[in-house]
Amino acid sequence: MPMIIMIAYHAITAVLLALAVWNFIRERERRQDLVLYALIMVPLLLRLLRWK
Repeated sequence: MPMIIMIAYHAITAVLLALAVWNFIRERERRQDLVLYALIMVPLLLRLLRWK
């Protein structure tokens, strides 16, 4: 059971990271939004890499 929860957790994190990357790539005009997307991506990426 814990393995299923861990896989689901990483899948949800990967989807959220993919959405943040997609929005980061699409955003061209507002630099503030780019910074916010980058700040959101850092903890998500660290979770996928299993770094704390």
